[in-house]
Amino acid sequence: MKTACNYCGAWHDLDDTCAGRTIRCTACGKSFIAPTDLALTGQRHLLASFPVASLVLLHYLTAGAFSVMYLNLLHERMPRLRRDDPSATVALGLCFIPVFNLYWFAFSFHRLCARINEQRQFAGLPELAPSWLAIPVGVLFACGLTATFFTTAGFYVWGIIGAVALPVFAGMVQHSINELCEQQATPMAAPVA
Repeated sequence: MKTACNYCGAWHDLDDTCAGRTIRCTACGKSFIAPTDLALTGQRHLLASFPVASLVLLHYLTAGAFSVMYLNLLHERMPRLRRDDPSATVALGLCFIPVFNLYWFAFSFHRLCARINEQRQFAGLPELAPSWLAIPVGVLFACGLTATFFTTAGFYVWGIIGAVALPVFAGMVQHSINELCEQQATPMAAPVA
């Protein structure tokens, strides 16, 4: 794939697997994201199957910390098809920035679902990752975090998030990943002549 640097216009001959990845220009030294038009053929996800029951159990054993870390680390296992697709380091790190994290949880969870659904579409599967649930979970998280500082009602919101919303969301996300991994592990049958 031939592409030009977004900053200086220097041309680069890149391998197809570079589609959607950050590339450092050899001419000007600045980084840019290679075009994604070849991402379907060049770059695949690195997602792995994980039992949903184990994910939910680990969620309860760690009071939700495992789910938050696990979901944000999944960003690293998928190709970057957009300029603002976060890496695992960014996704997890921004969860700990006060005030900004009120927005970040909703964005991170929603983008994760969008990226998983893209991989499912590439594999010929219907969209199953619950992007419709990502925003409400993020909003509940923000409300619980804010309310905890002002009233005891915040602890009830945290209870709803920890006991119901986040484990359901995490389980649905993992189920969609498991189905994607299963489909790609099953060899396609040869057509009968």
